Amino acid sequence: MGKINIDGLLANQALFKHISPFELESLKTSVVKVDLEKGLMLFQKGNLADGCYILVFGLIKLAIPSSASSDKIVELIRPGQSFGEAMMFLDEPYPFYAEALEPSLLLRLPKNALLTLLEHSPVIARQMMTGLSYRLLGFIRNVERHALHNAMQRVVDYLVQVSVSQNSTHIRLELKKNVVASLLNLTPETFSRTLHHLSGLGLIQVRASRIHIHCLETLKNYPVDEPATVSCPKKRIR
Repeated sequence: MGKINIDGLLANQALFKHISPFELESLKTSVVKVDLEKGLMLFQKGNLADGCYILVFGLIKLAIPSSASSDKIVELIRPGQSFGEAMMFLDEPYPFYAEALEPSLLLRLPKNALLTLLEHSPVIARQMMTGLSYRLLGFIRNVERHALHNAMQRVVDYLVQVSVSQNSTHIRLELKKNVVASLLNLTPETFSRTLHHLSGLGLIQVRASRIHIHCLETLKNYPVDEPATVSCPKKRIR
């Protein structure tokens, strides 16, 4: 990998968009770049959290190891997101491990440097608090979704979300099916059976990681309406 400009990377992160040149200069001397190849661990569960991370590019999986079944994925970290702040503030070890699902570049912000910056910049402190609050709200909504929705509803919701984000009814699963299943709090077998059932109803067509949604509106209404008889509106995502 070629030379990477720390100044540019920091200044382009949403968390530091209001940082002053002086604060940027002070912070960059402490920031460490971390390159991870696919499949490598950033840290293990139980490691001391003495800093936090910002993902520049790639994809990071935060998961809790399990000896009985597949590891439980807590969150997927995408470019621009930070993680590890809560454990750093509490002086607690990481309750999960972090693994690169793609070649990834991260910025590690040591605890002392970050705390000094927060003490001198109320704006950045508020932005970090806002980010932590959104993450907590997301966890609560996921718990609610898993508690109130059955397997079929979770899979349908996920397919609709992917379709909207990719702006197409011909979607590609960016994650392995066992990873998606863990995110939805399902076993891989249940996830595969549910896809097969939706395919049998004529709602989707599955070819490896590619899924064609025949009618997004019909899929959205499942299982409220009868999928086999509901006509598809002309307007659909392409």
